[in-house]
Amino acid sequence: MSLARVAAPSRSSVLRAASAAAPARRAFTTQQANGIPVAAVDDGSPTSSVTVALRAGPRYESIPGVANALKHFLFKSNEKRSALRLVRESELYGGLLSSSISKENLYITAEFLRGDEDYFVEILGDVLASSKFAAHEFNEEVLPAIRGEYEQVSSIPQVFGFDVLTQTAYRQRGLGASLFASPASPITAKDAASYGRAAFAKSNLAVLGTGVDAGKLASLVSKSFANVPASSQGLKAGPSTYHGGEQRVAFVPAHSDSSHAHHGHFFLGFQGGPGPEYAVLRSLLGGQSSVKWSKGLSPLSSITSQSRGASAEAFNLAFSDSGLVGAYVTGPHATLSTVAREVGNAFKSAAGGVSSEDLQRAKAKAKFEAAAALESRETVRDVVGSALLQGGAGVKSTEDVFKQLEGVKASAVSAAAEKALKGKATTVAIGDVHALPYADDVLA
Repeated sequence: MSLARVAAPSRSSVLRAASAAAPARRAFTTQQANGIPVAAVDDGSPTSSVTVALRAGPRYESIPGVANALKHFLFKSNEKRSALRLVRESELYGGLLSSSISKENLYITAEFLRGDEDYFVEILGDVLASSKFAAHEFNEEVLPAIRGEYEQVSSIPQVFGFDVLTQTAYRQRGLGASLFASPASPITAKDAASYGRAAFAKSNLAVLGTGVDAGKLASLVSKSFANVPASSQGLKAGPSTYHGGEQRVAFVPAHSDSSHAHHGHFFLGFQGGPGPEYAVLRSLLGGQSSVKWSKGLSPLSSITSQSRGASAEAFNLAFSDSGLVGAYVTGPHATLSTVAREVGNAFKSAAGGVSSEDLQRAKAKAKFEAAAALESRETVRDVVGSALLQGGAGVKSTEDVFKQLEGVKASAVSAAAEKALKGKATTVAIGDVHALPYADDVLA
């Protein structure tokens, strides 16, 4: 009996099959609770989370760093509970209270065991309706936290670099406002309190929950947020016109014997947007491997595989009405200029055309990243929270997102890359600035 050789399926056929497969449904149920948009998905998990999203990120601040100060000023004393009581009760329930910001939004989150939503939604309502914003708590707890966070961020080139990138691209206004509060721009308790009171209004927020029934969450929000002002003077978004530009920051790691700590860092960005073609372009360029201990086969992975110690990863920072697309490159100073130049050439290659197989690979990766963002509580806050605050027909399901990404054509991806290259680039170089490249070196 002979054995027939079975031909292995081609990569393109595998990708087509993956694209045709029916995606798992993960849809948020949306409704209104006394004028407040509420979205929730109950996945049956033993833990739940509820997040209040507010239009109160740095884009809306009039005083530099005040959004960051407000983030640290939350979950302190209010009219019902002292800060100490709040900590004790939360620990008794085994819950977690946290706050975070993006360029556009402020997120206030409670995570807890299923069944304890009554208590934690009440806590979130109290934060919005009756925070005292006590000056002594600001001076004793908030200011040290602000300073500590700034010092920590300043020692991490990747985090610091992305913040400088947006500041440079938008000239420190609107989307260019820093996520962090610099000691160079002092903030008072009164500043943070005024900003919070202007932001805390039903017309300026949305609520999303995971592991909780949408109907019950809407009912709890109606009850616990009853004393939140219906509206206020509000916060106005600062101008966010893309300008581009160049920034060079001399940097030496404080304490590290690792050779990687002394690498140079280069950020190359272009004007992008919220469209799906930019998400596909980012996935097309890649830089991340899908297999451990492997560099991967994407254009940026192929570039860095030829240079020991170097890495390059494409990024897509999408905002509600603008965006930045580009790549972050790090490696030894001696070779970073060459690698960065090849990364620039990768963008030019994408502008020249995209093969059908590469397009399908990029779409599959973009779909995975979009679906993963809806699975993680940390990323779902930004995805769903932003969608709720922007209004419209509601939060998109994974099926809707997949359909949108699948509709992206090769010509649209090439056009996005070409448009980016025609505009003024934004670059940030961090490290030994005497050895790091300039924008015109990379894009010549």
